[in-house]
Amino acid sequence: MKHSTLKLVGAGSVALILSGCSTFFTDHSNDYQKEQPIITALDKPAGSEQSKDLLVIPNENAIANLEEVKPFETPRAPFVFYPMTAIDVLEQDDAIEFTVPTSVEHSKRIVSDFLTALHGAGSPISSQTEDQIVSVPFDFHPQGWWASLWSDITRLHPAKTAFSFRFSDVGGKTLVAVQFRDEQQDVEPSNWMSPVQNEDAYAVAVRLWGTIGRQLNQASAYLSNRDSASAFPVWVDHHGIFAIHLGENVSTPELESKLNAAGIYLIPNADNMLAPVPPEDVARIGDVVDFTIPGSEQKLFNVYRRNLDDVSWENREYAYKIMHQKAGDFLVIDVSSMASPEVVSFHLAQRFVN
Repeated sequence: MKHSTLKLVGAGSVALILSGCSTFFTDHSNDYQKEQPIITALDKPAGSEQSKDLLVIPNENAIANLEEVKPFETPRAPFVFYPMTAIDVLEQDDAIEFTVPTSVEHSKRIVSDFLTALHGAGSPISSQTEDQIVSVPFDFHPQGWWASLWSDITRLHPAKTAFSFRFSDVGGKTLVAVQFRDEQQDVEPSNWMSPVQNEDAYAVAVRLWGTIGRQLNQASAYLSNRDSASAFPVWVDHHGIFAIHLGENVSTPELESKLNAAGIYLIPNADNMLAPVPPEDVARIGDVVDFTIPGSEQKLFNVYRRNLDDVSWENREYAYKIMHQKAGDFLVIDVSSMASPEVVSFHLAQRFVN
């Protein structure tokens, strides 16, 4: 057979294959359209109920009716404040003293846990005895790379803050004396001083006060007791900011009465503003003040106040709001604009304690 004839036969075979097998076999692809369902009667016992082909929904009667119109309920704010046990505070010349209603061992354990949370990784305790805990130096203002390099060159390193906690048993309670000192590399440490003299140390002492009060209050530790109210009016959140528990459904006259009893004044003609001093004594930007020579009391001339940097927390006004929570109504004073919000919040809260 010639080569051309082989090519022709091969091409014909390929064409036959590509054309499909329908030439020789019946196509059953559409047979399903002609089929009829097979219905078989189910033999049921006499007296049985008629079967139904329905979708069964478990607990259908317990599902709320979607067609029923219900009044909208405002979502409740998250629970952010925790009750505290009353902790008496006394500011001495060289220390801040907390009178803690628990044993010395329990107080030391709370302070140790507090330092661990404050320090982070590593041990936060430098030395410990039966009646004292001394912390490692804390660096509250870490240096950048260039500042650290300059300190290495000049050998003038920034001071760090160390704390001392002394514990003494006083009539079944524990007196915790908090002190601090500055520790600097290649420099003799300073004497132990009161945290009042340093903003960072003062903020730590205030945070410890809130931590001890919260830890000792069992209602803040168990969810089952979350609804129980504390007799101590000061509550604390997880950021260390304090709030005042006013009670249930406090009215405007009741709020004003509580503020007046605490020495807090509402600012007239202003929405939700208060101050620790009478409104006429509040310092504001634009006030005319005396300009004095630094370091003396000699007055030169009057100037307009441009900012409140030199104004103490007592002479400022603060915004406030009433938060409605499951435990009641809370007075929350906004101190976020202050350099040490925890300290200012502590001072304002003490007005309601003393």
